[in-house]
Amino acid sequence: MKRFSYLLIAIVFILNMIPNKIFAEKNTDLKNDMVYRVLVDRFNDGNPRNDKDTNPNDLNKSQGGDLEGITQKLDYIKEFGYTTISLSPIFENDADSYDGFSVINFKQIDPRFGTMKDLKKLIKEAHKRDMKIIVDFVINNVSPNSDLAKNDQYANWFNPKSSTSDEEKWVNGLPDINQNNKEVEKYFLDLGKWWINEADFDGYYLQDVNYVPVSFLESFTKGIKNADSNFIVLADLNETSDVQMEKYSNVGFDAINNAPLLSKLSDSFASQNEPITDLYKAHNELSKQLGSTQIVNYLDNEMTERFVSIAQSKGEYPPSRLKLALVYLFSTPGLPMNYYGTEIAVNGSKIPENRKSMDFRTDEDFSNYIIKLTELRSTLPSLTKGDFEVIYDKKGMTLFKRSYKKETTFIAINNTSYDQKIHLDFDVVKNTNELRGLQNDDLVRPSKKGFDIVLKRESSNIYAVAPKTHINLGVMIAIPSIFIGFVIFLWAAKRRQSKIK
Repeated sequence: MKRFSYLLIAIVFILNMIPNKIFAEKNTDLKNDMVYRVLVDRFNDGNPRNDKDTNPNDLNKSQGGDLEGITQKLDYIKEFGYTTISLSPIFENDADSYDGFSVINFKQIDPRFGTMKDLKKLIKEAHKRDMKIIVDFVINNVSPNSDLAKNDQYANWFNPKSSTSDEEKWVNGLPDINQNNKEVEKYFLDLGKWWINEADFDGYYLQDVNYVPVSFLESFTKGIKNADSNFIVLADLNETSDVQMEKYSNVGFDAINNAPLLSKLSDSFASQNEPITDLYKAHNELSKQLGSTQIVNYLDNEMTERFVSIAQSKGEYPPSRLKLALVYLFSTPGLPMNYYGTEIAVNGSKIPENRKSMDFRTDEDFSNYIIKLTELRSTLPSLTKGDFEVIYDKKGMTLFKRSYKKETTFIAINNTSYDQKIHLDFDVVKNTNELRGLQNDDLVRPSKKGFDIVLKRESSNIYAVAPKTHINLGVMIAIPSIFIGFVIFLWAAKRRQSKIK
């Protein structure tokens, strides 16, 4: 038996010595993150004992989702490949508010969502799984029932209710905070630091920053990062706003959402036979304006109509539209963010229909599709750090290229009604290489004139450029040698056994 054990060890050693091409690199910065956006009240009810005035038949009422419910589903989110969870506001809110923006007390967790203990457990369990927790940090308004709004002592902390300025306007009747007041600035910076020390968050998501003075944003972001240089600060723009992004390029944000691109994303992928030229140009221009600040790419969130609903309104089959849009989302520059329910193609028009409670009855095929995309994004540096170049774009058939160091990847998307073919000359891909399909198994070898990528209608593939496959002499020699050695061992063992008898 000792000889057999030695043989097995030798086999394992030889197999481990066989070279294997790996398109991977360990990723450690925000560029490699993939965000899962959660509206806390709508995700999962982990503790029914903290439910209050819930009504499952009325989406304008609380549905019972809480922090414990998210903790229970961490493995579910992790399995899809997401690295970061973005939480809607969790501060104590008015009883008739479930989305978190009508804040009563900035230092208390809304009891419907749980306790500080529940929050710390969520963060601790997320960190065990190498996942980050980012929370919406409300800086623009409070509830009229908050101590700040009711106390005359803080009257100059708020803008006049009659103001029509975007930065001073009261939205939905909520008192608008005057961030030009230095006392206000200090209050929120101290508050931000307090929560970091108290709960160990990984980052803040600042909402509707186009309604907040840039000077305040600069001061707040700088102060937070001085307290913790690794802390993440994301920013959200109101998706209907028309603003110049340059003014946010030096604020210090790690990333800002792509609200100006949202409609272009829908226009490109919610229907068939649509080119992405305008989307690409807008994406490229936005990147130039923002400089080192990343773009948060998303298809929808709790403030917008669901992408599935838009596709359906155009008479399209939503899952097919969504799949192609997700390929673009996970393979282009920026930080991809999916709204909860995207993994099951949740439908929903405007608020509150776009905020339905989560249904965890997943479709295996669709789930695996997303898992494959997140896997490729996490293992291909070109998809997170590479240059971005459109090679071909005509009536819905698109091919773009990502390059990083020695790695080159082509992303092919056939958003048309017909099978399509794209020809690449040898000046695009050398004839000593081949294209290996990673999203769907496919191997494109060169012909005499170049490479021909063929895609069925409404399909996609991500190709890695790799050297031509040749016969591996090491493998060819090792496998027969192992087999022969095993046969000799069996023969010797049998002969020895015969002598003993």
